[in-house]
Amino acid sequence: MPRPRSETPKEHTSIIRAKRKDGWTYVQRVVSVYDPKIKNSKRLSTEYLGKLPPGETDLEKLVPLEPRRRKGSLKADKISAPAKEVADPRDQSRIIYPLDIVFCVILLAAMEGKTSCTEIAEFWRQCRPLLSKTFPNFPDEEISHDTVRRITMIIGKDKNAALIERFVKMLRSKLSHPIIAVDGQAVRASRNSTEHSPYVLNIMDADNELILAQQVIGEKNNEITHATKLISTLDIQGAIVTADALNTQTEFAAKIIAEKADYCLALKANQDLTYEQVRGFFELGTHDYKTARPSVTDQSGKITKRKTRVLPGSLLPKEIRDKWVGLEEGSIVETVTDTVRKSTSEVLEPQVRYYISSLRYEAPNVEQVLHRAVRQHWTIENKGHWALDMAFNQDRLQCTNAQYLAGRTLLNKIALNFTTKIQTRLEEATGKAAPSKPIIRARLRKIEDMLAAMNDCIRISCL
Repeated sequence: MPRPRSETPKEHTSIIRAKRKDGWTYVQRVVSVYDPKIKNSKRLSTEYLGKLPPGETDLEKLVPLEPRRRKGSLKADKISAPAKEVADPRDQSRIIYPLDIVFCVILLAAMEGKTSCTEIAEFWRQCRPLLSKTFPNFPDEEISHDTVRRITMIIGKDKNAALIERFVKMLRSKLSHPIIAVDGQAVRASRNSTEHSPYVLNIMDADNELILAQQVIGEKNNEITHATKLISTLDIQGAIVTADALNTQTEFAAKIIAEKADYCLALKANQDLTYEQVRGFFELGTHDYKTARPSVTDQSGKITKRKTRVLPGSLLPKEIRDKWVGLEEGSIVETVTDTVRKSTSEVLEPQVRYYISSLRYEAPNVEQVLHRAVRQHWTIENKGHWALDMAFNQDRLQCTNAQYLAGRTLLNKIALNFTTKIQTRLEEATGKAAPSKPIIRARLRKIEDMLAAMNDCIRISCL
């Protein structure tokens, strides 16, 4: 006859060991009680005590486990930390909306594609329960679109321009010879009464696909004066700086060399003498070229073949070599792009471009390095400007206030950098091409998931 069980059974405590594949043994304390309904013991609580090294059995040698991190405020604090260094001109005794919290909410909204002040205020209202759990001191009041605009203008002040650089330091992987691309982008919807669109001059690490710095300028021609100043704010030592023909200026080239970097600058008719001389040497065909291995792409219904040929810069006349610092031992470059339409087998007219570079002609594999530099320059257009216009609606931004324009475009770039880094992390984890930015946005709809993904990018990059 089985022994009758008590109606109020006692709790039983046991120590359980679980050996993992790595050899470590995880030890936990389990409190259980007999449940007559299931005629078995029911676990009431589980507490991890620690782990034992491989081959060890003595509980006195337990190694404590690292505490599990919450998805909430700890992650939000790390992401919003750089914003705490922003100079806030508001009366600190009357602040209702802390700048770092509003900044983080604007950034989260931008990650979802909500970039207007009205959309951000609505995002604040709709996500209030989750945001309140994420931020311990989250404001009780709703935020207006005017407040969002004012804080965006604070972020857009010139003295806060380094904010993007502080985020880049958390996300960027250091490479020995990165390609740094310089180019301007028009904000066409903000065209003024004189039919001039404001331009934003951008500098991008083309290898990491991260935008490093920006400067709002009046018109496209102003790029010439601002590019030299903006490049001097960055550490570009060892990099190869690329730019379009507009920024092919002697002062810009000299500044790059002074910063211990190299340049690869496009040539067009604005540098008529240099352009004609470089083109002439390649058209003559009387010199031995260093030729890079062609690259072939098959996409958008077209097969594209790109070829690069390199000659020494010392071939140029002395007056030109003296004009461009670093060109005496540098290189002159010709790239040819041949395209064939797959559907009709139509051969399109070749596109020929010319460049000057301070990269030493005698350097090993200089032709392959220049071939890569020329190709990588287009990253700022394809992965930078196009993504900002399509994913963050930057080309639809209607604004006449320079500070708001600077703040809004800066926030867009920080959001873009985080999205790009999330794509990179997915590629590293899966070994496959990452989903597009809209798909990533759809997957990370929950604020907790978005914060976890953003924090993971920071944690990995800081190791």
